Amino acid sequence: MRRAEGGSLSARLVFLVWAFVLIACGQQSYEPGVTYKNGVVVATGYTGGSPYGGWRDVLQVRTSNDPSAPLVLGDYDDSTPGVIKFIPRYPPSPGVVLHVKYKPFGEPGFTAVFGEPAETIAPTTRAARIYPSTNEWPANTLKMYVEFSAPMASGDAYTHIRVRDAEGRIVEGPFVEIEPELWDPTGTRLTLLFDPGRIKRGLVDNESSGPPLMPGRTVTIEVDPAMRDARGAPLSEKLTRTVRVTDAVRLPVDVKAWRIDAPKSASDDLVIAFPRPLDHALAQRAISISREGSRVAGKVALEDDETRFRFTPDAEWKSGAHEIVVDGVIEDVAGNRLGKVFDVDTSDPTQSTSATPSATIAFEVVPS
Repeated sequence: MRRAEGGSLSARLVFLVWAFVLIACGQQSYEPGVTYKNGVVVATGYTGGSPYGGWRDVLQVRTSNDPSAPLVLGDYDDSTPGVIKFIPRYPPSPGVVLHVKYKPFGEPGFTAVFGEPAETIAPTTRAARIYPSTNEWPANTLKMYVEFSAPMASGDAYTHIRVRDAEGRIVEGPFVEIEPELWDPTGTRLTLLFDPGRIKRGLVDNESSGPPLMPGRTVTIEVDPAMRDARGAPLSEKLTRTVRVTDAVRLPVDVKAWRIDAPKSASDDLVIAFPRPLDHALAQRAISISREGSRVAGKVALEDDETRFRFTPDAEWKSGAHEIVVDGVIEDVAGNRLGKVFDVDTSDPTQSTSATPSATIAFEVVPS
C-alpha cells in the first residue's frame, strides 16, 4: 500500500515549522502520513488534541474527490497515540476509490487516493427509474424508490444518491440512513426514507431544519454513476429527476374515493383509478382480488404516475360477485394509510390515531 504524497507546498511548510518547534523543545517528531491496509485507513503523526467536531475534522474519507460529497460511513479509532484509524462500515467493493484528506495541522492538509483495482468490466447497469414517477411530490413525501436494471452492491448508496435544491446545493441529511440498506430481494430496488423527524409537525428537527422537501420549490434527485453494481462495475450513466414540491398531503387513504371500472367481458381488465398517487411498491402487493373467499390469480400493473391500478386475470373472469381486498399497509406517497394520516394532529379529536386494518370493495362481473 502506498503512503500518501506530501500534498501541497503549504502543507509541507506547515509541517517543517511544526517539526522545528518540536525539535527545539527536545521532542522527537514523525512526519504525518496516510496508509491503507486491510480495509483500514491509518493516519500517523498527529500531535494535536481531540478535535472539537470529532475526528472527521482531521481525517475525511469520501468515494469522490468532490469535497461536497458525503463522508463514508465508518468508525474512528484513536487508541494509539498519534495514530488515527478509520474503519469503513462496509468494506469498499473492488474498483471503489477512497479519497482521503488528512489535516494534522489544519488546512490545507494533504490528500491521498486508495482502492483495490477493479476488474475491467463494461458498465452496463443503469439506474432505470425513480418513484414516485410523478413530477410533483408533496412536501411530506415519505419515501422514494430507485430501480436499477441489474443487481447492485450494497453499503454505499447514501454517498451516491443526493438531493439538490434549485441552486444546485446539496440538501443535507434528507434521508434516514438505515443499516442495512433497504434493498428488495433481487437487489434491484432501493427504498430511501425521507427523515420523518423533519416531516412531522411539532418535532424538534421539523422546527429547526424544516422538511427535506420545501413546498413551492424544485429539487433534483441524482444517482451518481460511480455507484457500483454487484459485479463491481460503475453505472453506465448518471440519472437525474427534477420534481416540483407541492403542499403537504395530510388525508387518509379513502377507498370510497376510488373509481372502479369493472370488467365488461370475461377477458377485460379490472381498472381502479385513485384520486392521488399511491406508494409504488405497497399498492402492488396490498390490493388483491377475490371471489367467494379465494384469491383470483392475475398480473398487476400501476399506471399514470401510480394513480391507476390494472389487474389482468390469468384466466377468464367467472360471472358473479367479486371483491377488491385492500390491506391496511397500503399508503399514499406521504405515508397516509387507510383511515389515518401519517402526521396525526393530536390536538384534533377528529383525526384517528390508528389505521383501518383492511377494506373491501364489491363489484360484479357480468360478461356480455
